Amino acid sequence: MISEKLLIFITSWILENSEFEKKIDPPSFFSLSKEEMSDKACYSSDNCKVKAYYVKESGIFFIDDLEPEENICDQSIILHEMIHHYQKNSSRSFDLDQRTIWTLQERQAIYYQNLFLISQKRKNGGKGPENVLQCEGGSYLDLQYKYNKSN
Repeated sequence: MISEKLLIFITSWILENSEFEKKIDPPSFFSLSKEEMSDKACYSSDNCKVKAYYVKESGIFFIDDLEPEENICDQSIILHEMIHHYQKNSSRSFDLDQRTIWTLQERQAIYYQNLFLISQKRKNGGKGPENVLQCEGGSYLDLQYKYNKSN
């Protein structure tokens, strides 16, 4: 469940800490079981690490075991997807191919996710994770880089 209070907190953080300056209507949120997430977001249900994803026409889909009201890592996942919501609803355009745009948008979302985590750690007296790798599993892109380094 994503409460209005949490949504206001995340939106305020984005507007205060990113280049996105104008509030936009929030997306719809959909909770999925692990099996549903695996079917929709992964090639294999055996090793699906996706916790959430964003589709412009639909909204944010998140796995039903997230606890963003209590867990800072889970809040950062919702913030990451909200960054995608702002990216996809921005009027900016770039003369780049779609793969490059996706990669840059993902890196930007991870950057803001990490910035969010370190800012919350500082507000919490130095307690808590300061980057996505300290959260369970990290992000797909981080895991991909970790995997590539081990080869």
